[in-house]
Amino acid sequence: MKVKIKIKRFNGKDHYFDQFDVQIEDRTTVLEALMHIKDYMDNSLSFRAQCRSAICGTCAVKIGENHVLACKTKVKQFVQDGVLTVEPAGNLPVIKDLITDQDIFLLKLKDAKAWFVPSEKFEPVYPDDLKLYEKETDCILCGICYSVCPVFQTGQEFGGPINFVKIFRFWKDKNDALKDQRIVIADKNRITACVHCKYCTFSCPKEIPVEQDILQLKFFGKQKGIIKEEQEGSGGFSTPFGF
Repeated sequence: MKVKIKIKRFNGKDHYFDQFDVQIEDRTTVLEALMHIKDYMDNSLSFRAQCRSAICGTCAVKIGENHVLACKTKVKQFVQDGVLTVEPAGNLPVIKDLITDQDIFLLKLKDAKAWFVPSEKFEPVYPDDLKLYEKETDCILCGICYSVCPVFQTGQEFGGPINFVKIFRFWKDKNDALKDQRIVIADKNRITACVHCKYCTFSCPKEIPVEQDILQLKFFGKQKGIIKEEQEGSGGFSTPFGF
């Protein structure tokens, strides 16, 4: 089947769309189509890709209204009238073509202390302990949850879904030294600005229950008086999706 691949490009000055006619099979992924274009049609096309196994998270792109991993997504899933439109991920500055500048959310992760801080005394970890944060350990830092979040329409103060996944994961780890200090960090990341649209959960390629993590952090934080109720819904923005 021949498909017209429509790609939003950026040359450092102008945004524009390029079109390429590509012969695909049922199994052809979006990444394979992009690689074919780069290898045989236009070697100036720029995009990120490494593992091709949905593990590294580098190949996140936007197709229509969906943010996906190009290596995991088959072209036929999103073709409409013989056309597939590919754009760079949202909420991030574009460097070139489909390559975005991820420094914004990576620096936010640093501010959120998104790593394990070991306690002085180690406690044995059992399967029931791991179940508390097992899904969260699957996070591959693809940034898709960041890219679909509507809160960033009004500014960059919000920490972002990816921060709260990491905060939740280490908060639930009984060997993490920060313990409830993680909730304080979540509050500083403006967790109450979340509108619970669930786009982060629906879009996560690893099916992490991002919005549920945020709800748990907020509930516990309010119960402990760490997160104040009056901060709820601060930001005063609206989304184009009616939420």
